[in-house]
Amino acid sequence: MSRILLAVSGGVDSMYMLARSSELFPGSEVAVAHCNFGLRGAESDGDEEFVRTWCSRHGIRLFVKRFDTAGYAARKHISIEMAARDLRYAWFAELLSSEGFDAVAVAHNADDNAETLLLNLLRGTGTRGLRGMGSRRLPSGDGRGVAGGGLVLRPLLGISRAEIEAWMKSNGVPHREDSTNASEIYKRNKIRHSVFPVFAEINPSFLKTLGADMEHIAQVDDIADEWFRENAPKVHDGSAISVPSLMALPHWEYMLWRLLEPYGFDEPTLEDLKGVLLAGGTVSGKTFEAPGWKAVTGSGKIVIVRREDAEGCGAGAGTGCGAIVIDGPGEYVFGEQQFSVTVFEKPDGFDARQPEGTLVFDAAALPFPLKLRHWKEGDWMKPLGLGGRKKLSDLFVDLKWSLPEKAKAVVLEHPDGSEGHVGALLCCRVDDSLKVRPATRSILEIAWRTNR
Repeated sequence: MSRILLAVSGGVDSMYMLARSSELFPGSEVAVAHCNFGLRGAESDGDEEFVRTWCSRHGIRLFVKRFDTAGYAARKHISIEMAARDLRYAWFAELLSSEGFDAVAVAHNADDNAETLLLNLLRGTGTRGLRGMGSRRLPSGDGRGVAGGGLVLRPLLGISRAEIEAWMKSNGVPHREDSTNASEIYKRNKIRHSVFPVFAEINPSFLKTLGADMEHIAQVDDIADEWFRENAPKVHDGSAISVPSLMALPHWEYMLWRLLEPYGFDEPTLEDLKGVLLAGGTVSGKTFEAPGWKAVTGSGKIVIVRREDAEGCGAGAGTGCGAIVIDGPGEYVFGEQQFSVTVFEKPDGFDARQPEGTLVFDAAALPFPLKLRHWKEGDWMKPLGLGGRKKLSDLFVDLKWSLPEKAKAVVLEHPDGSEGHVGALLCCRVDDSLKVRPATRSILEIAWRTNR
C-alpha cells in the first residue's frame, strides 16, 4: 500500500484534493502536511487552525511546520515566493525520508500549469520550461535539497480551477480564502485575472489546448534530451568543448546552447559565439561572459571557466575566490556552498556510514588548516571502498553528474601534498587514507549543503 503525504494549505485546491483523496489515491494511506509561512499574520494562523480542525474531525494524521519565510528570503537574497518554495519542498523531503512516505501530492491545477507556462515564456526559458509541471523527484542528497528524495505528484493538473470550485460548492466542502490571490502585485495573479479572460474569449478550451501542447512538448524534449546525452560526450570531455566535433553535429547550435545554458550565457552572447564559429572557427583568447563565468576560446576548443579563475585571485580574496582555508571548527560559506566543520571524540559503536552530504574523517590524519578549492583536471583520489586510484573526471561519470554539477565540484586537498591528490570530494567521497578506523580516537566531520 502506498503512503501519500498531501500538501494542504487550506485553500480551495488543496481542500479539494484532501476531500477527494480516496478517489485520487485509491487504496493508499494518506496524511497531511501544512506549512505556516507566517506571511499573513492572523490569517496564516487561521489557515493552520482550519486544517488542524479538519484533520482532527476526519482522523487524518497531520504534520505542521512554521517558517520564518521573510527572514530566510532576506538571508538568501531571494524572493518571498522562491523562499516559500524552497522551504516547503525541503521539509517535504525530510518528512518523506523520516516518516516513510512514498510521495508528496501538491494541488496544482490546470490553471496553475498554464500560468507557469506563460511566466516561463515571458522570462525566457528553454524547452524544460515549456513542459508543464508534471511529476518530478524531490532533491535527494545532491546538494540542492535535503536527503530523502521521493516523488512529487500533481493529481489535479487535468482539472481546471472552475471545475474544482464548482465541485466544492455543490458538495459543501469548506476552504480558506487567501487574500493575496486577489492582488495583482504578483505576476501570476495578473495572468490569472487579466490574461486568461482574453484567452477564454478566443478559445474557451484554452486550458485543455495548452495542457495537450505541454504534453507534446515534453515528448519532444525527451527525444532532444536523449540526443543531447548521447552526443555530449563526443563534444565535451569534461574540461573543454571540441569545436571540430561540435561543428560536425547536424544540430550543433542546439548542442552549444545546451552546454552553455546552465551557466547563464544569454542569447546575445550565444549569438556572438555562434557568429565566430560560423566565420571559420575560434579566435584564440576570445572571451564570452556570463554572470560568474567565461567561455574562453582556444585552438579548436572552448573552455568554460569561473570568472575568478580566469581573472586570477589575489591573497586574501576570501570565499568568493577559487579556494578557502579552514583554520578550525565552525560554519563556512564557499561560493554557493554552505558547510560546517566539527571535531569530536569518537563515541562507542560509531557508524562511519553517514547521511548523504556528511563526511567523516580520522581527525589525526587530517590536521588543520584544511584547504578547499574547486576541482581541476588531473585531480585524483583513492575513494573509500574502491581499493584503487581514480581520476575525479572518471568519478563524475560514475556519479552521473551533469556539466554544471561538475563545474561547481569542490574538493578537500590531501594533507600529503601530492600533486592533484584530493582527500575528499565534497559532498560525497572520502579518500581511503583519511577514513575513520577502529583505532580512530577523534573524528572530523564536514556537513555539506548548498546555499541558494
